[in-house]
Amino acid sequence: MKNFLISMLAVLTLSCTNDFTREDSISNFKKKNAHTKKNAGLNPENTANAYDITGKIHNDLLDTYLSGNFTDHTINAVSSKIDSISFLHSDFQNLPSYYPANFQEIQEMVDSPEIQLEQIIANSSMSMASKNCLSEFMSSAALWQNSDYEAVHPSIISFEAIVTNNQQFTAEEKRIILTSSAITRYSLYYASKRKDKDWETSVGNRVGAVQGALSNSATAVTRSLLAGILSRNTTE
Repeated sequence: MKNFLISMLAVLTLSCTNDFTREDSISNFKKKNAHTKKNAGLNPENTANAYDITGKIHNDLLDTYLSGNFTDHTINAVSSKIDSISFLHSDFQNLPSYYPANFQEIQEMVDSPEIQLEQIIANSSMSMASKNCLSEFMSSAALWQNSDYEAVHPSIISFEAIVTNNQQFTAEEKRIILTSSAITRYSLYYASKRKDKDWETSVGNRVGAVQGALSNSATAVTRSLLAGILSRNTTE
């Protein structure tokens, strides 16, 4: 599993920077992974990511929603609950106003998340390099679902450092990628901590984050929650 994660990080490095060697990437990962193990402990934070707060808010709101044991299954009902919960979260209220969801688009995310994720990224105004970077990260995230979070976390931290330091990406492209990765990182952590397994991070959850991030951080949080909760409901 360790070698597999190292290989995945090397692929992500290939996608997100031109100034590297595969050997350097693997070497750096091993050093960071060893350092992380010395400071072992499940913690989803990455203060080096300027958009880390979006992931924290996502988990706060998700925890509140799941604790409410709501039985809503329609898009409209779940969306209304998320709106109500979000209104009471002070950090969420400090974010830019979010855009209302298009329920048809949300349903498409739930029905065919992989296709929608591919189309959303392809149709965005991001550069080809940043599109490839985000696509590769989301492909990796799908595989990370089945890995120990202790091993996954340093991989995501390394990825976010690569994005932050990439001089070819615009500030807006970095915001989109780092917001999406922050929500993914926190969502994977949340799933690893839910012993009753009543929440499993899904592609729908991540595609919602990406689509929302193209607008702003608040929209990334609400779209991710809405698509993720609806995806969960369809499997119950």
